[in-house]
Amino acid sequence: MTPAGEGLSKGWLESTGFELLERGSAVVVNEWPDVTTAVRAMAAAGPSIPAIEEIGYDAFCDSLRDAITPLFDAKVGVRISSKFGWVTARRA
Repeated sequence: MTPAGEGLSKGWLESTGFELLERGSAVVVNEWPDVTTAVRAMAAAGPSIPAIEEIGYDAFCDSLRDAITPLFDAKVGVRISSKFGWVTARRA
């Protein structure tokens, strides 16, 4: 997390009666051999459901394909790295 994010998470926790204990982050790397496989995998993920319900599966996949295609590299396929922050807390 960035320093600004650290302050925000601590403030949010304290405003709801929690005390921040620990924080950290993890990097997750997803790789697929081609754009088609990447789109299918990402469309199958739970967080995609609200967007699919809003615009439809085909439109969602078309938009995702447009976003992912520039990431394709013939030597590695599609590789996307994401950094996720986490915190642990307890009631103050």
